[in-house]
Amino acid sequence: MRLAWLLCSFFAFSVFAESQCVNCHQSQVADWQTSHHFHAMEKATPASVLGNFNEQTLDYQGQQARFFQKDQQLFISMPNLDGKLTDYSVLYTFGYEPLQQYMFNMGKGHIQLFPFAWDSRSKTEGGQRWFVLHPEQKQHDLFHWSQKGQNWNHMCADCHSTDFKKQFDLKTNSFDSTYSSINVSCKACHGDTQAHLKWADGDSSIADKGFAHNIKKQTPLFTQEVDGSMQSVQPLVKSEQVQVCATCHARRSQLDDRKDPHSFLQHFQGSLLTPELYHVDGQVWDEDYVWGSFLQSKMFNAGVTCSNCHNPHSGKLKLPGNQTCTQCHSQEVFDTPKHHGHKVASTGSQCVDCHMPATTYMQVDARRDHSFRVPRPDLTLKTNAPNACNSCHEDKTPQWAVAKIKGWHPHSKHLGTAHFSEAFHAADNRLPNASTMLTKIVQDKGFPEIIRASALSRLAASQDNNAVVAIARSVKDSEPLKRQAAIEAAMPFDINQRWRLLNPLLDDENLPIRAEAARALAGMLIQPFPTGLNEQDSKRLNAALDEYKGIQEYQAERGYSHTNLGNLALTLQKPEQAKAHYLQAISVEPIFAPAYVNLADLYRNQGDEKAAQVILKQGLDVNLESADIHYALAMSLIRAKQKNTALNHLQKAAQFAQENANYQFTYALLLQDLGNMPAAISALERAFNLTPNNPDISYSLAQWYVAEENYSQALFYARNLARLVPGNQQVEQFVKQLEMMNSINH
Repeated sequence: MRLAWLLCSFFAFSVFAESQCVNCHQSQVADWQTSHHFHAMEKATPASVLGNFNEQTLDYQGQQARFFQKDQQLFISMPNLDGKLTDYSVLYTFGYEPLQQYMFNMGKGHIQLFPFAWDSRSKTEGGQRWFVLHPEQKQHDLFHWSQKGQNWNHMCADCHSTDFKKQFDLKTNSFDSTYSSINVSCKACHGDTQAHLKWADGDSSIADKGFAHNIKKQTPLFTQEVDGSMQSVQPLVKSEQVQVCATCHARRSQLDDRKDPHSFLQHFQGSLLTPELYHVDGQVWDEDYVWGSFLQSKMFNAGVTCSNCHNPHSGKLKLPGNQTCTQCHSQEVFDTPKHHGHKVASTGSQCVDCHMPATTYMQVDARRDHSFRVPRPDLTLKTNAPNACNSCHEDKTPQWAVAKIKGWHPHSKHLGTAHFSEAFHAADNRLPNASTMLTKIVQDKGFPEIIRASALSRLAASQDNNAVVAIARSVKDSEPLKRQAAIEAAMPFDINQRWRLLNPLLDDENLPIRAEAARALAGMLIQPFPTGLNEQDSKRLNAALDEYKGIQEYQAERGYSHTNLGNLALTLQKPEQAKAHYLQAISVEPIFAPAYVNLADLYRNQGDEKAAQVILKQGLDVNLESADIHYALAMSLIRAKQKNTALNHLQKAAQFAQENANYQFTYALLLQDLGNMPAAISALERAFNLTPNNPDISYSLAQWYVAEENYSQALFYARNLARLVPGNQQVEQFVKQLEMMNSINH
């Protein structure tokens, strides 16, 4: 007992007494001390630091970064913002496997991450070395070490420490951040333990052992029936475990200082399956963590929770390899070459190889997808989504993978069956049938909530009756993600239609939904009688709008929060307030391009094109590679009849945002206007390759090739246009004319 007490006291940098927990929970505390949670953040000491600080060097920005010790302290020497080598004291470690990062105080309480990390893997795995995490990041990039993307107070602390309070002071641009435990302690998951300690001391009047929430497993185990279905061995019990884990293991936005780890969607806005974050079939693409994937899975739908597979205190798998899966799934059926088609103990024979493919982040950190999906190379052919087969067999085609799976499982119910990714692909590529496909998914309760909500959010591109019905039903849905998505889907409608659809959400139980509904409906406050609001509805809207403003004020260290407030002020017809908010955004985060663009738009609407250009040029002074600012400046110059100067900025916008079809399209139009037809066609074809289902681009290319008397190319794009707008008689006639011209020329 005394040894365990000493170990806990030595390891825990905490005013919250884990030492009290160890009196009864010695094995749990011992497990925790080996976990990522324990090592989430520590003071930089010989016991916590894994990196080699024995006069090591690393090339960085044309100079030599140095890792060394002086007076029993650790330092990293690197170029400061002026390029001068400067020694920075290492204050904290961050993580420990497979890499460890380090932090320093940049002044005024701004704790920043160094641009370097220690690869803590073994030498045989390529580790035991220093490396630069984001080698391409320049000073104007979000993930440069000096910017907000590498700021601990805003980006990291809430998950890596316990009971964190950010405490940013806008007036002084400083943080006075605090925590009760430097790492992820017992309290982070179990909540306030005071009542539990009283119960442990013998107060039998306290219910549920003093815990306000249950975070146990919903069931200890599942078993597979003869028909292949999974059944729990005991009735499911209500558990809040998944949402407790989601507060950190999710891609989400934080809205306030968390008061309770058990109320995820009341204090955080969870991300949906958007094209920026996920592949079209829901596989992870960006750094999405686990929650968004797990919610898609059959496991979550059946009641599986994190601790069915993971030891909740060590974080490690409870059983090695496939044994984790065969707790529930039949070993005889699935852990065999007859099922997985690979030699025993080879790559491909592990369940996770095919059903939980890994994506590597931060160069060395491989993380597995938790949607537990069946490999679908047939969907790769339809939607270009990746598949586990070709992720390993890169020299093979999806057709090869389809044939292999058919050979192993000729009666598979998966290959060839409809999948939500086809609807998402149609929506993302502006196909004519997208709205109908999405609406079916929204209404189909057989799909997981996050998939239905993500389908609903994509309906923002449609304003047909199907979308109206789907939004109206989703506003009343018991699932918060669908109510959240309904707001985005309703945004294209006029303000009065939006009010009719969304106003019930002003009273929603979840803060993010109330706040976003208020943002969407704020325009009702300036509507004249009789379309305006009565006194009661005005109070409801203003109350929710105050919550929205409070969220932005909580995030006041970021440019986007002040830009959001500026946008709101414009909606409420308060341009001077909007201007002040945009200028504040620029002051807080000078690289934040939308603040410059929105302020320039404000000046333009006030008839001051010169002021618009001045602020945009100011933005380029600190962010020369901002495609958005270059584009906005080009548009301003075009309005000022300075087309040749505008062309230079449009060219840069197209260069710095090569995946932005609109920028390529606009660049092409200006090139055409200035008489450079070959370059215009080249730019427009780049736009077409990005969005082949944009009818405007196909129409322009067809017309331009006609002007060049290249009728075969014109016909190609005209036929594509006819595919996009079926039944359009003018387009059909255009195609016939081109077919005739081609036959004459041939």
